Amino acid sequence: MFGLGKKKEEGRTVLLLDIESGSVGAALVRIAPQERPRMFGERRVHLPAGAVRTAEGLARGVEGAITNVLQTIAEVAGRLRNAQVDLGQVQQASIVLAAPWGRPNLASGRPDFLDGMTGAASRAVENTFGAVPVSLHTSAAAAAYGTRSVFGAEPALLCVVGGEVTELLVLDGRGVIAHATMPHGSHGLLRTLRAHGGYSEAEARSAARLPFESKHFKEPFNASAAHFAQQCKDAASGLVSPGEYSRVRIVAGEPMGEWHARALAHDDILTELFPRGEVRALRAGHLAPFVDARAQAPDVMLLLGTLFIDGQISR
Repeated sequence: MFGLGKKKEEGRTVLLLDIESGSVGAALVRIAPQERPRMFGERRVHLPAGAVRTAEGLARGVEGAITNVLQTIAEVAGRLRNAQVDLGQVQQASIVLAAPWGRPNLASGRPDFLDGMTGAASRAVENTFGAVPVSLHTSAAAAAYGTRSVFGAEPALLCVVGGEVTELLVLDGRGVIAHATMPHGSHGLLRTLRAHGGYSEAEARSAARLPFESKHFKEPFNASAAHFAQQCKDAASGLVSPGEYSRVRIVAGEPMGEWHARALAHDDILTELFPRGEVRALRAGHLAPFVDARAQAPDVMLLLGTLFIDGQISR
């Protein structure tokens, strides 16, 4: 009989807002049953790697970047509505926050978020897209979910490198069993390169793609790599025992993900903790089978967020 069949579930468009410690990214994500999530209209704004870091200054910079990226995404959504109404109609928003704005609390089983940042982000979403439902997630959860999707349920130390803060997660076969942060991220490399040779920030970011033995970058590369490796060892020493784990995975936007993986592999300071260590960076290509992204160089952190919220919504 007509009308008794189950109505086909339609897809939905979700706003993904990724708030890091040195940048803010956003994208529209189309989620539909039995389909890979589709990510489009992505945009990321990087905060300047200033010589002086304060919590108040970082928060102000991030809040300004949130407004910037949301305006761009709103323009993309508006153009899409003219061509295909449902594709450009944002029905909900997922905000993914990295430390220090959001972090897992393994003792309570619920993540912790800084109210000031979540309030500012939620208001910015409402001001731009109206009163859509908003969910909050941690970057650590998205990184762990994506890493396990790509590499399987392997025991590993996961380093999620942000601009000013790096998060360390210990993964076993079941999930995250330990978490820590260290006050050092990709901006440390940028500051070193700028101070060493007077490079602009854009030049410094581009230089991260060069080999460690490059003539003009060998000294600052080695100094930055040694500092990052020492910080990682100090932070990881409280999480794992020597020889307990052999795999280290680096998660960061490019080119910083690959650079920091090379930094840890280049320095032997971690040998005591990881005597048979294998260091690999999670790249956009690893996530290509899971997310439909049309950008020429998709944003790794937005890809992870897309895969994660698809898993949350599709459950």
